[in-house]
Amino acid sequence: MQESPISARSSRTDSSKETNPHYSLTSLYNGPLRYAVVDVEIGLSDQRIHDIGALRYDRAIFHKASKENLLPFLDHVEYLCGHNIIHHDAKYLFEDRQIPWRLVDTLYISPLLFPERPYHRLVKDDKLVSDQMNNPVNDCEKARDLLFDEMSRWNSWPEHKRRLFTTLLRGQQEFDGFLDLMGAGPKNCDLHEQIATVYRGRICQNADLKTLIEHYPCELAYALALIDTTNPRSITPGWVLHNYPGVEFVIKKLRHTPCLAGCAYCKSQLDVQRSLKSLFGYDAFRTYEGEPLQERAAQAAVEGRSLLAIFPTGGGKSLTFQLPALMAGLSVHGLTVVISPLQSLMKDQVDNLSERGFTEAVTINGMMDPITRALAIEKVQDGTAALLYISPEMLRSATIERILLTRNVVRFVIDEAHCFSSWGQDFRVDYLYIGHFISKYQQKKGSKLPIPVSCFTATAKQKVIQDIRDYFKQTLDLNLELFASKATRTNLTYSVLHVDNDEEKYLRLRELIANSQCPAIVYVSRTRRTKELAMRLTNDGFRALPFNGKMETDEKISNQEAFMNNQVRIIVATSAFGMGVDKSDVGLVVHYDISDSLENYVQEAGRAGRDPHMNAQCYVLYGDNDLDKHFILLNQTKLSIGEIQQVWKAVKELTRQRMRVYSSALEIARQAGWDGSGSDIETRVRTALASLEQAGYIERGNNVPHVYATGITVRNLDEARRRLTASPLFDSKDTEQAVRIIKSLISKKYIAKAQGSEAESRIDYLADILGMSKREVISAVERMRQEGILADSKDLSAYLLGTGNSERKSQQLLEYFCQLERYLLLRIPEDGLYISCKQLNEDAIQNGIATSKEKDIRTLLYFLTVKGYLRKQEDADHNLQLRRQTDLQSTEARFNKRAEICRFAIGWLYRQADELMRTLAQRNFIGQEHIAANNAVQFSIVELLNQFKADNRSKLFGQNDLQLSEVEEALLYLSRIGTIKLEGGFLVLYNAMDIRRIKDNKSRYKVDDYRLLNAFYKQKIQQVHIVGEYANLMVRDYNAALQFVQDYFQMDYRRFISKYFRGERIEEIQRNVTPKKYEQLFGVLSPRQMEIISDKESRCIVVAAGPGSGKTRVLVHKLASLLLLEDVKHEQLLMLTFSRAAATEFKQRLMALIGNAAHFVDIKTFHSYCFDLLGRIGNLEDSQDIVARAAKMIEQGEVEPNKIGKTVLVIDEAQDMAADEYALVTALMARNEEMRVIAVGDDDQNIYEFRGSDSGYMFSLAQRPEARFIEMTDNFRSARHPVTFANEFVQLIPKRMKHTPIQSMRNEDGWVSVTHHTSEIMYQPLVDELRRHRHAGTSCILTQTNEEAVILTGLLRKEGVPCKLIQSMDGFRFCNLSEIRYFLRYLDKRVTTPMIPDELWEEAKYATSKTYARSRNMDLVKRCFEQFEHLNQTKYISDFNEFVFESSMEDFCDVSGSEVMVSTIHKAKGREFDDVHMLLTDNYAKNAELMRRYYVGITRAKNRLFIHTNGHCFDRLTADCHDYDDRNYTLPGEIVLQLSHRDVYLEFFKGIKREVLALQSGDPLQYRDFTLYTEKTDLPVAKLSARMQKALTDWFSKGYLVKSATVSFIVAWKAKDAPKEEPETAVLLADLTLAR
Repeated sequence: MQESPISARSSRTDSSKETNPHYSLTSLYNGPLRYAVVDVEIGLSDQRIHDIGALRYDRAIFHKASKENLLPFLDHVEYLCGHNIIHHDAKYLFEDRQIPWRLVDTLYISPLLFPERPYHRLVKDDKLVSDQMNNPVNDCEKARDLLFDEMSRWNSWPEHKRRLFTTLLRGQQEFDGFLDLMGAGPKNCDLHEQIATVYRGRICQNADLKTLIEHYPCELAYALALIDTTNPRSITPGWVLHNYPGVEFVIKKLRHTPCLAGCAYCKSQLDVQRSLKSLFGYDAFRTYEGEPLQERAAQAAVEGRSLLAIFPTGGGKSLTFQLPALMAGLSVHGLTVVISPLQSLMKDQVDNLSERGFTEAVTINGMMDPITRALAIEKVQDGTAALLYISPEMLRSATIERILLTRNVVRFVIDEAHCFSSWGQDFRVDYLYIGHFISKYQQKKGSKLPIPVSCFTATAKQKVIQDIRDYFKQTLDLNLELFASKATRTNLTYSVLHVDNDEEKYLRLRELIANSQCPAIVYVSRTRRTKELAMRLTNDGFRALPFNGKMETDEKISNQEAFMNNQVRIIVATSAFGMGVDKSDVGLVVHYDISDSLENYVQEAGRAGRDPHMNAQCYVLYGDNDLDKHFILLNQTKLSIGEIQQVWKAVKELTRQRMRVYSSALEIARQAGWDGSGSDIETRVRTALASLEQAGYIERGNNVPHVYATGITVRNLDEARRRLTASPLFDSKDTEQAVRIIKSLISKKYIAKAQGSEAESRIDYLADILGMSKREVISAVERMRQEGILADSKDLSAYLLGTGNSERKSQQLLEYFCQLERYLLLRIPEDGLYISCKQLNEDAIQNGIATSKEKDIRTLLYFLTVKGYLRKQEDADHNLQLRRQTDLQSTEARFNKRAEICRFAIGWLYRQADELMRTLAQRNFIGQEHIAANNAVQFSIVELLNQFKADNRSKLFGQNDLQLSEVEEALLYLSRIGTIKLEGGFLVLYNAMDIRRIKDNKSRYKVDDYRLLNAFYKQKIQQVHIVGEYANLMVRDYNAALQFVQDYFQMDYRRFISKYFRGERIEEIQRNVTPKKYEQLFGVLSPRQMEIISDKESRCIVVAAGPGSGKTRVLVHKLASLLLLEDVKHEQLLMLTFSRAAATEFKQRLMALIGNAAHFVDIKTFHSYCFDLLGRIGNLEDSQDIVARAAKMIEQGEVEPNKIGKTVLVIDEAQDMAADEYALVTALMARNEEMRVIAVGDDDQNIYEFRGSDSGYMFSLAQRPEARFIEMTDNFRSARHPVTFANEFVQLIPKRMKHTPIQSMRNEDGWVSVTHHTSEIMYQPLVDELRRHRHAGTSCILTQTNEEAVILTGLLRKEGVPCKLIQSMDGFRFCNLSEIRYFLRYLDKRVTTPMIPDELWEEAKYATSKTYARSRNMDLVKRCFEQFEHLNQTKYISDFNEFVFESSMEDFCDVSGSEVMVSTIHKAKGREFDDVHMLLTDNYAKNAELMRRYYVGITRAKNRLFIHTNGHCFDRLTADCHDYDDRNYTLPGEIVLQLSHRDVYLEFFKGIKREVLALQSGDPLQYRDFTLYTEKTDLPVAKLSARMQKALTDWFSKGYLVKSATVSFIVAWKAKDAPKEEPETAVLLADLTLAR
């Protein structure tokens, strides 16, 4: 090979180098130069030398791992060369020994000699480009070639330039060796003069070169090298900026700091006027009322000042930061980072710049596809980009941080800067991270000067401006210079048109559009309305298109372009439209719904009249109820303190074992008890986390998946390609992707020599730079590990339940889920299944999986969907549409294989855990394969696959049949079902967040921590009131309204409020409702009632509400207050009652108060709620202990958090709680530590002790810490005398909670009469008195037994008094009624979806009415249908089943008529009547329960109370009349006996079901010998029980005979102990009329 000697003074061009690539070096005076090139391979983990390669001047090669053997090889060598030899190779080779050679480092000199883009072909960043692994000799050849090129480039420089750089670099160890090698002399020139001369016109003539030369010589050299480049996209490598952070400072001083004298360079390059013309073609900046604010702000940015600019919409704010950014890109090759909350706006700005010919702007966001994202990242890395647009959340990305560290970031621009302020119209907590990020970034860069910041917003009041400036002063010590426009748009005319209703509003809109021929924007507040209104306008001949943020991207773009291109002149949009859209000829903007703040209104109206020479019209169509819509929307979207507390609780739960976790937003939401189906769920979780971070509870790291592609085992790319092509695991596409990964990794082979080495091989980084998805990279890496192309890496951590019995528990859990999964797969027919999850769970339990839970089914369905077993769709009400993706046989085979892998994996992992524990116990675990990380077993998928293959059970389906993806699927399955907790590896597919808990588990998120968000929401409320005030002013006084707006933006906010909202109005604008709505909601309440409504702080409020005190009203209005004024969302509010009737009444009254929003509030009975918790449908068999079971499951953490994650629990009739209900309440309180409880009841009215009720539980609630006890003793129901009588009577009841007497709030006296009888029978005198005193009001007779009520009903009817008996089917449920059963059967046979179609519902009603046309019960049944329809907008079969299951006969009794109601006291509880007549026989023990029952009866009377008794309880009480009747009365001549289930022989009905079902309520029957027969066919249809036969015999002995019999009810029945498969039978319950 020909050799070409080079002398230090000779000159060689690159082209001569290329013809003679290998040559020897000749020293200047002494012949051939003695040099060697060395490269050392260092192990990443042990930091020891693994291999050494060296090349010597005489072509000798060294390749051994021994540094001792290297020393003789270097004998006679004068120059020891290498790439990063000084700070890397030499450190490992020679440690602290003196080095006898002169070290020549090719790394540090390379950017000086090759600063131009494209850079040197052998260098990428700080590494040599290599195509081989583990071959240091090959790398020595590369380093030698680079050295030769560097020498050639140095020699090609002119003498003055070599002298200049020599003088700068002499004395620096990184450069001295190279300078010696090149024969460069000592420092021998006047640097100041030389630089000023050579770089005249390219740097500021007045720069302080003396200081720079003295303090920053190396930095100055790198800066000058960059200045020498002709390509503005050339950049200083990131590693140089890291090692020499002063480079950015120096180049800024030279090229981007305008001098006061105005030198030639500064005038030409840093003059904003010239740059405006040269870059954008504009002759002048925009002015605002003659003020050149835009120019001043742009100049301030060029001069490096931080600023806050407030320019109106369309005021050119984008250009104000784009121009300085492009100038900085040209002058210092810098990058400007623009942070904006709107992805669409970012894209629009990049596209607009692109249309102008600027390709220097890019955006990177989470919605981009991998390839587009990779190209954008590449543009930032290689210097193409001068402007980078990102969202605040992207600052959490490790990739973003990494690429920013490689660039000279000259400025951070924050758009929509009002988001910093809680007083702004759109406060975002994630904005508060920006300052922290910039501070951290500057620290990592070692910046000499703070990076300036520019903030922009279109509208901001004084307090917002101050907040923004204070924020940057506190976080970054920056003083923001203010550039605020006070200009108003003189070409806009504003009008507000008042409308009375929606129809008038539409007609006015149509009129405005018809009278305008220019493009128009119609703004609405809801996304749905955009389409509805656009369609209606189009149908009326005004073609319009919709636009909203939730539309598909293609449709949005298409509609926007159609409007921009004048294909359509009307666009109906939400506020999402217009951001960044610049259409100059919009002449009409109509706010169909008023904006929620003046700031937004001004911005949106400002879309009109962008052409300053045209006049535009801005209208608001304003109705009285428009503000209410904004308040409702605000309440739905705001993040309450309770929700943040729930997220904090979720974080504490997730970090219970480890302080640091990686969790997705959805996981946190579910753990917090949120419904994970909301579209904005991720945003809400991130906002909550940002608030927690801001308050110091957590610390969020970068969103980094901990998976690395390391340990390359192939020597070069060719070998990798050969092995990949031969592998059955890779097809052609897979091979190409794997080759790209290997190529990237090999090119970064010098990983140990770089800072941030892990980042190079991190999965997400590889995905970002290669334009691949994380899933693709992970899949390729795992298969390359399987093939041995990459070394296996234990990047999975398994956290097990523990050791010992836990393995058995894990296996049992697995088998349970396998059983449940098998059931699910078999349950889905070929044509799919449409069903609710609750019904699926109920079916599973009925099919023998007794422990099935709804949450487990959801877990399985999620997994099966993700892995492609099923296709799952969920409707708005969470009903599921399921369809298998493959045939059943294939599905079962895949399921069986996975189950087998899972069984093995559990056993193997627990064995590894046992071994790990033994190792740890021995305190000798260094070098073990499985290390402990918080008791985690670390392993890899490949390792588990190989272990399984080695196990005998793999023969079940052949070793070669097992794929890596199947092992991965099994591990994912185990993780999902909770048998093990996995982190790392393939589990980075979701966007996991790195969260570290800082505060301890006992800390609670407090009100003070919520201060910023709370201030923001209070501001939002005030802004809605203020915009309403503006609208009202515009209707009355145009000029006053304009002054109002001007004052809003320019006055101090507190002064503005005091000027326009005085006295009571200050309180008005704090509320989340309009004054009119507030009066409607709360104007009718008493002071004590308002006291309860207004209490928003007490953790537990227990209200002892006396009779007539408005308990129901208080609860309904409290529910309204919670929803409208107290930040409680409907899904976080739970109200529990003891009867379906009470739940129905509350729902109906709440609907009347707040409208359809009431439909979404959970108002349930205890039983219904507990069935829901267990994922069950209400049924008689499980109802007895359902509450106790639910309480226990909550305590044990077995209920999904989103089902119990409530912030407020409201309990009605709290005195009726029994042990089970109280256990449920306390369990809910324990699981929701911040939950508020409001319990209302009256201990004096606890009349259900016979079923376990005890008002002591209500008392216990009142005794809890932080509880508040309130007595409600104002009676609005009863007149004075009945109240006095009740007060005296209640003193007879012991252990009462209330101490304050009840006080009547009425002016009338009323009447109380007590008649004392000596007769045991008192029916006739009671009826006689009722007839004497009866008037137009409502009347009721109350008895203690059903029998008494029935007898009185018969007597009243005989006397001609219209009456109605509040009936019950003692022992049978309403759902067992034959009419209801017929209706349900009709639906079940025809319904194919969880939802009942309206046509089918009506059809079933008609069929039932027709079939049971003669039934006396149809009135009850029809009222049942009506109530259900009223409560349920959408009718579901499961909801109706529960509705009728929980209902009682008396729930549907109509008590509104003029008839006298007859009832037992128990059934009358909660009702009220003008007159109450009580029949109280003295046959019972005088205990507290009886006294409370009497008290309930007494307090039903509104005006008059008549008591007939033969006891002495009332002798000493104050009454208007005490009468004594010593007459003896007999039973009525005719009485009616209502038979219950105890009165008939139930077994008798088993064989006569058909005959019984042929009858209907009201049909006549024949009675003979204790048996009932059909009247026409004389068939026996009922037999009286022995108990009833005895009772009837007693009646016979009194002279009574059975006069007639009629069917009362036909009900379904089955014995409790009957086999499951035994069918129900039909039981007939009759009325027997007896006569003497």
